[in-house]
Amino acid sequence: MLNLAGIEWLTNIDRNFAVPAKTPSFILEFCRQGRIEWSGGNLPCNHLETGEMLVYDAWTLGGLNRSANYRGDIILFYDEAINEIRQSFAGFDIDIASFQEKFSIQNKPFIVHTREEIQYVFSKFEHIKDAFRQEYSRLGLLEILITLKNMDAHRESVCRDCNISMLQVEKVYGIRTFICDNIDSHYTIEELADKFDMPPTAMKVCFKNVFGLPVFTYARRERMKHAAKQLRECDRGILEIAGTVGYNNGSKFAHAFQDVMGMTPKEYRKKFRQNAA
Repeated sequence: MLNLAGIEWLTNIDRNFAVPAKTPSFILEFCRQGRIEWSGGNLPCNHLETGEMLVYDAWTLGGLNRSANYRGDIILFYDEAINEIRQSFAGFDIDIASFQEKFSIQNKPFIVHTREEIQYVFSKFEHIKDAFRQEYSRLGLLEILITLKNMDAHRESVCRDCNISMLQVEKVYGIRTFICDNIDSHYTIEELADKFDMPPTAMKVCFKNVFGLPVFTYARRERMKHAAKQLRECDRGILEIAGTVGYNNGSKFAHAFQDVMGMTPKEYRKKFRQNAA
């Protein structure tokens, strides 16, 4: 799918993905469905869930355990990729050789939890026609690398390094699941804290430490992601879509959508359909 020296982008891999004969320098893997676990136990900081991306090295690859229903994308970077990236994306100052140190992937996998930019890159490839996949894969790769370059790796690693108790981590993962499963409803901090038996202040701090965003900001992004998927995939009216994500006011929905996605719902639908044509 990707015609760049030293880089392989494989789509729709499953649990039986074979370790490549040639050793990659580092690897990016996006989970579309299912989960990946590795040594350390069945804890949130030791597994990757749907919609998250993993950064890791070749030594880690053989130790990953993908679930039976796993489906994902994997991007393998070999030594030649360093110069290829510099030449192909000249002007963006991307040094992928520094990623190993930045994400400390020699020690254990690094989870990229909440990055709309990355999730969107992978999601749109399911709808791109084969004739355009080469062009879009180059653009998508550039978006991913820029996002990783500008990422605050220390903040993202809080959950992974267990700087808060695992009971708290498990509770805020439960809160995230609850929010995503009830995308059409709005809950106050007090309601969530009471439901998951956490003091409100502690819940807000732990949630932001684990997912990098305040509860309300994260919930709004999830609603807009859900709305964006509908704008791409169905012909429902914008006001109807707004209702499915908890907005009865079209103006408020449009404002929230533009804040998250950078354009109005109408502009988003038009742009996506032009790209997919």
